[in-house]
Amino acid sequence: MSAAATTGNRTALGLSAPVLVGGAFVLSTVVNICFQVAEILFTDKDPYRSEGPVESIQSIALVGGIGLVLALAVALPLAGKPARARVGAIVLGVLALVSVPVFWSGAPAVLGAAAAWLAGLAKGGQPQTGAARAFGIIGFVVAVLVIVASFVGPLASALFN
Repeated sequence: MSAAATTGNRTALGLSAPVLVGGAFVLSTVVNICFQVAEILFTDKDPYRSEGPVESIQSIALVGGIGLVLALAVALPLAGKPARARVGAIVLGVLALVSVPVFWSGAPAVLGAAAAWLAGLAKGGQPQTGAARAFGIIGFVVAVLVIVASFVGPLASALFN
């Protein structure tokens, strides 16, 4: 099965909205927390040191959770109304870009995935055009990059330290 399905002359991802947004949350925020827990379990470093795993778990959970709540608070009421979903896709796409400095939390991935959902990139979504479509694509790209960074950063750190 291909990763994209064609709807008329538009292409949508082969993922449903819950899988897209939930997957972004799990593959960024939850994975980052798991890497921090692994550091506690498998290293002799003090977990309570400044900027150590305990502090990281707290900040990742807080900021990532806020990102998820914000994404769902914006997306859920707007998803069924194409005109409003258009505005929501732009707002969430902008929020995904603005939140990139806190990529370690996973919040940009969730916000970007929600923007992609409202832009009609998820399976069964109403495809948007113009700025809404562009911000949905930008949001999806941000989500993918944050997910990649969630794995590459900790793995590179483990291998090279």
